[in-house]
Formats: sequence, C-alpha cells, structure tokens
Amino acid sequence: MKKINQWKFKTKSIAYIKSTTFKTKTSYVKVSFISIILGLLCGIIFLYCFGMNGFGFIFSSIIKPFASPVEPEGTIILLAVFILLGLGLALGFRIKLFNMGGSGQAIGGLLITYLFLNAITGGADFSNLPAGYGILLFLIFIVSGAIVSSLTGILKVLFNIHEVATSIVINWILWYLLKYVLFIKFDTQLNSPNLPEVFGSQLWVFAIVFAIASIIIVFVVCETTTVGYKYKVVGMQSTAAKYAGIKTNTFIIGVTALQGVFISAAGFFYYFGLKSNISVANDIMPLLGFDGIPIALVAFNNFLGIIPIAILWAVLKDGIQLTMNSPQYMGLPSETSDLLFGIIILFSTMYLLLMKINVTNYICTIIHKFKNPNFKSEIQIINSKIRKLKKQKHFILQNKEFNSEKTKIKELKSNLKTTTDVEKLKEELSNLIYEYNEAKTFKISKIKNEIKDLKMEKKSLINKTLEAYNKNSINGLKKVYEGKYSSTTFPILDQVVLIESEIQNINEELKNATNENFEKLLKEKNKLEEKANSLIQKQELQIKEFKNNFALTKQEAKKYLKDIKQNYKIEIKKLESKSASKTFRKLKIKKLKIDLIEKQMEVVKLYGSNI
Repeated sequence: MKKINQWKFKTKSIAYIKSTTFKTKTSYVKVSFISIILGLLCGIIFLYCFGMNGFGFIFSSIIKPFASPVEPEGTIILLAVFILLGLGLALGFRIKLFNMGGSGQAIGGLLITYLFLNAITGGADFSNLPAGYGILLFLIFIVSGAIVSSLTGILKVLFNIHEVATSIVINWILWYLLKYVLFIKFDTQLNSPNLPEVFGSQLWVFAIVFAIASIIIVFVVCETTTVGYKYKVVGMQSTAAKYAGIKTNTFIIGVTALQGVFISAAGFFYYFGLKSNISVANDIMPLLGFDGIPIALVAFNNFLGIIPIAILWAVLKDGIQLTMNSPQYMGLPSETSDLLFGIIILFSTMYLLLMKINVTNYICTIIHKFKNPNFKSEIQIINSKIRKLKKQKHFILQNKEFNSEKTKIKELKSNLKTTTDVEKLKEELSNLIYEYNEAKTFKISKIKNEIKDLKMEKKSLINKTLEAYNKNSINGLKKVYEGKYSSTTFPILDQVVLIESEIQNINEELKNATNENFEKLLKEKNKLEEKANSLIQKQELQIKEFKNNFALTKQEAKKYLKDIKQNYKIEIKKLESKSASKTFRKLKIKKLKIDLIEKQMEVVKLYGSNI
C-alpha cells in the first residue's frame, strides 16, 4: 500500500508541475524575480552616478544584517513586521478591498496602549512594568487595530463610502488624537514616552513565530475550508457570490477586522521591538502601513509568496541603512537609503508591465524572422498595411482630406456676409459641418478598427507560426513523449485509484470481520494490492522505455539537423564562390533558408514514431 501511495503522489505531482495552473504560477514568480532584479540594477546604476561601487553596496546591504558583530534580531523583527503588513494588505486586495489604513491601525493600537500604561502606572515611566503585561499589551494593541480597521468595512457596507477615502481620513484623525493625548497626558510635543521592554530579549522569537503561524493559518483556511472558498468567490465575483447566497458584507467587515489584527500586530512588533517611541514633533504621519503595499503586490497577493518578498525587503531595508554607516559610503546623503529603497520598490511593482511583455515570444519572433524568409515577408506586408493606415489617419487628423466638403463650408461662410436669407444659410452650414465631422469620425474609427484587425492578424500569424515550428521541429519530440506518457499513465492511475478505493472498503470490513471472513478478505486485499503493483510496474517499465527511446531519437534528430545545417553552409559557400548577380544570390539564399526550415520542421514526422 505504501508503494501505491508513493507512486500516486509522484504521478500527481508530475501532472501538476506540467499543468497550466503551475505554469501560470511559475510565470508570476519569474515576473516578480525579474522586476526585483531590474530594481536592484537601477539602484546600482544610481549609486555609480554618485561615484560609488553600486554592486559592492548592494552586496554589502544583503550581507550586513547577518554579519558579525551585528545582531540579527532587529532584522528578524523587521521581517515579521513586513510579513504581517503584506498578509494584512493581501487579504484585502484579494477581494478588491483597498484598505489604506495600516498606519491608523498601528497608531490606534499605540494610542490605546499609552492610555492603558498611563492608567496602571500613573505617569510616563514604564520601565518598571512587570513582564507579565506583555501578552495583555499585545492583545490591547491588536484588538484596537481590529476595531479601527473594521470601521472602514462597516462604513463601506452601510453607506457605500469607499475604503480608500475612509481609511486615509481615519489615519489622520488617529494621528492628531495621539498627539493630543500625548500632550494632555504626558505633556510632550516631541517624542512619546519610551515603551517598556516586553518579552525581554525574546521578542524577535515571538514576532517571527506569530508571523509565520499567521501566514500558515490563513493559507490553510483559504485553501482547504468552506470559508476560504467563499472568500475566493467574493474576491473573484462579488455579484455572483451574492446570488449564491454568500454574505459578502459579512466578509468585507470580517476581512477588514482581520487586516487590523495583522497590521496592528506588525505595529506592535515595530514599536516595541525596533522604535520604542514615536516622534510627534511635526505633522509627518508614520508610513508604516504603506510599506506592506509593494510586498503584497510583488507577491501577487499570494500568502506563501509574501514570505520570500518580505525577507528580501527586510534584509535590504536594514542592510542599506547599515551599509550607509560604513566608512566607504559616508559621503552619501542621508536620504540615499530611502531613495534607493524607493527605486527598488518602484521597479518591483512594475510587474504588470512585464506580464504584458512576453520577452521569450518576442525573441523567438525575431529569430524566426531571420530564419524563415516567408514568415518575415508576411510580417512585413502586415506592417506595411498598418503604416499606410496610420499615415491615412494622420492625414485625416491634419484636415488634409474631405477637400470638397471643406470648400463648400468656406463658400457658405463667405456667402453669409452677402446673403439676406441668413437663417437658411446658417442651417445649411450647420448641417454641412455636422456631416463633415461625422464623416471624419467614421473614417478615423474605421481606420482604427482596420489597424486593430491587422494587429490581431499579425499576433495570430506569429503564434501559429511559432506553434507549428515547436510542434514539428525537434522541440515537438518532447511533446510526443509527453503525449505518450499521459496516454499510458493516466488510464493506469484511474485503475489504481479504483483499486485503492476497493482496498479501503476491505479495510473497513476487516475491522468488524469474523475469523472466517478475515482470511478471505485479507487474501482479496493482497490480490488487489498485487494487481495495483503490477499496473504500476507495467507503467514504470513503459515510461522507462519511452524515456530511452526519446533520448535515442533526440540524438538521431540532432545528427540529422547537424547534417542539413552543414549542407546549408556548404551551399552558401558555393554560392559565394560563384560570380552571380546580387539579386540571384539573394533569391538563392532565400530558397536555401526556406528549404532548411522546412527540413527542420520534418523532425517529428521522421522521428516521432520512434519514441
């Protein structure tokens, strides 16, 4: 039974890796990775403009947070903060809820915490607070944040007030309320009193454990429960969710409350673990809540994807500041840290642009245009038509068309000065101008549609050509192998699943079986297991044979391609040695290229049956 389960798991895993879903998710990872790399490269170039070693700076920024004698606890707390911020915002973004109240939720928690601390100590010195108050302060902080955040959801549900406007207004209300309370209770207009050291030196452990546990719990709930399924439906199509009987308003309020829990927890770890107080000397509100936006966006609101992005953000944020303090970078302005991190964030959030630009497809098209003259000429014809239509459109916009109509309008305008029947002429002029504008608009609209159709035709041609090449060239051999793998494996998988179901039924019967039936059921179970193992063995042997055939066939195909490429080069050399005209050579090379690509696209036809 163990072997059956292992084989089943392996087969399903391979099927998932080859599925469109997995490929789509992988493309998100690629896009996020490329956007971050672009951001880092831009930051490096920016540093070189200041005469600094950009690569050295970035490398140092990544190493510094973990290098001795620097303690990594601060970086780990910052990591937990970024994970919780990203998680809180991703929860909302998934159901199209753009709650920008992260700063307010953290400030709200801080406000209530200061009021509580003042009530139990009677002053501004919290250093002697017993250690047992740590959990209580944490709960006060996150409950306060949840209440503040849920206000956004309640106002949206009851009065349809957009959450962005509500959350930003609440941010500022709480900010000024905090400043007022600090002035009244603690007589300070500069910095708030220092917060007590709760959890001692182990706060970083609590922070990272809470952050990771939050991610795992949210992921499991969203992926495996009914509540999670309803949450996804609300995110994908809220109107359909309403018709399906899902209480969307409850989800909106619930999600905003959860956002408050996670974001205010991030605020707790940030202020108790990293800052210890808050500056209120000016009207610059803390931007802590906004730091999670790029994390959620670059992770594509994927809960597990938030972790690696948050790690990178925490390392860079802490590392850049530490590197700035190094002697070799002392000449850089103090704003460089925030500016450099801002550049990285800016490029990292350009993932949507990268999603639209299919770089691989673009490169393949350029290569194929060079290899296939027919394909190149077809593309050129379409491009020529598009250029012609664009010129025609520009010509119309410059008022260089409809000359007869324009002449009539001019004549009517000049006649207005001399004629006595002004009203009739005005009406005629008005109708003529209307007809002229309508004709102009119609013509431009028609040209736009024609250009759009040609672009679609071009895209379709590129996709069909590349698809045909991949299907029939040496790349198509892999598709043949995958087809044989699927046609062999999945029917056997279906049979094994049915056998496993029968075995499970027998296991249930064995629990209550009498001595007479026990042996009989056991034999039947063993027989079924042998049958399943036999099917698995058969599949494994067939796949092994397919793999060997695929490897041999690929080698033969490569040899064939090498030979035809060599013949192509020989023909080109012969052509160069002849004293033929330039036009003749051009036509001959074009024919040789067409012959070469046609032969390359015969690989599957010649060798596909050998797999």
